[in-house]
Order: sequence, then C-alpha cells, then structure tokens
Amino acid sequence: MKIEKSIPWQRIGVEGIVIVASILFAFAIDAWWNDRQQHESEQVVLQTLLDDLRVKQVLLADMSSFSEAIIESAETLIRAASNKDQMLSEDAIDHLIGDTWWVNTPALWDSAPLSQLVVGGNLALISNVELVQELAALQVAIGRVKYHYRNDGDFHDDVMTPFMISNSNMAQINATVSHRPGQPENAFAVRDLGSNRGYRHSELLANIEFQNILVAKIERLSDILDIGHPDVEVGLEKVIEMLEVELDE
Repeated sequence: MKIEKSIPWQRIGVEGIVIVASILFAFAIDAWWNDRQQHESEQVVLQTLLDDLRVKQVLLADMSSFSEAIIESAETLIRAASNKDQMLSEDAIDHLIGDTWWVNTPALWDSAPLSQLVVGGNLALISNVELVQELAALQVAIGRVKYHYRNDGDFHDDVMTPFMISNSNMAQINATVSHRPGQPENAFAVRDLGSNRGYRHSELLANIEFQNILVAKIERLSDILDIGHPDVEVGLEKVIEMLEVELDE
C-alpha cells in the first residue's frame, strides 16, 4: 500500500523565514558593530586632532608676539641709526641686536595628526564633508606659514649670520640675552662665554649693509604676521569649533 506524505509547507515556510531573518539579523549586527567601531575610531582621531590644534592655537599667539618683538627691536635700531637724538646705551644696542638674531622655526608647525589625515590620505575616516574641506584648507595655510618661516631661517643662515660673524662680537651680544623676544617672563639661559663687552656696536648702526639687513629681516617677519598667520588663525578657529561640535564638547 502506497503511503502519501503531505509536505508541511507552512512549517518549511516558517523555518525559511526564521533562517532568512537570522541571516539578515546577523548582517545587521555586523554592520552595526562595524559602524560603531568606525564611529569610535573617528572620535579618537578627532579628539587627537583637536588636542593638537589647540596647542597650535597657543603657538600662533606665542609666535606672533615673538615676531612682533623682533620687528620692534629692529625698528628701534633703524630709528637710532637715522636719528642722532635717539641715544641708546651700548648695552641697549647689544640687547636689541640680540633680539634680531632670533629666528622662526618651521618645524614648530609640524602636526602629525593633521598630516596623517591630509597627506596620508586618511580623510575618509572623517564623515563630516565640510570638516574634511576645512582640514585640507588649514593644511595649506600651515604650509604657507612654514614657507615664510623657512624664508626667515634661510635669510638668517645665508645673510645675517655671515655678516654678524664678520662685523660684531657675537659673544658680547649673546651675553645680553635673558629671554625670548616679547616674553620677559620666560627666562632663557645663555652660556657665559666670558666676553669683556669692549666692542662698540653703536658704530655698527651707521653701516648701511647692517641697516639693509634689518629692513630685510622686518620684511620677512611682516610676511609671517600679515600673510601667513591670519589664514592659519581663521582656519584654526573654524576647525576647532567644528571639532568641538563633533565631539559634543
């Protein structure tokens, strides 16, 4: 006798639905986990970047006052050279020349987090398109600042240093340095080279080449303050504000 078995289509259908739902649920869990990991990674990147850019914001103010103080010292020397009524002591002249001897360092603007994102091609880690655009613009602005800093450094090494070596007592000038220009609250220790301070640098003020060197120094520092720093200042403010919103700070 042939026994016909009925196929339990309803049970098979339910089991199929359960299996498909389980697979879809597993995919959803996996996608959720990946999104969560990506979000957490993005948050770490943004926080690291924010911390670094806040330091750069303090650096910008510091380097602006630094450059302004050097310009002020150079201008004082130029005015003293052209105005015989503006008498400066030898110690004051040595100190002012010492201020103009300082130089900007491009490496101060190196930003590992920003470079890793922009130059390293990792901007895809950030989901906010507007923030990505502002970060790229900030990287360009910082590059310009570093260019102007390098100009100042090259001028210092190639022009100013050879002239000062040939025409001044560097040990005597060095002995007057007690702090970075514009920052009297931050003492700067200088090695005592035993100078007897017998060299009269007031005579150097009449040297037209020295005056031209001071003018060229002022021009390079003015490029930093008038061309380089403003774009960085605006860029830092924008990016930091956007990062704080992204991180809910």
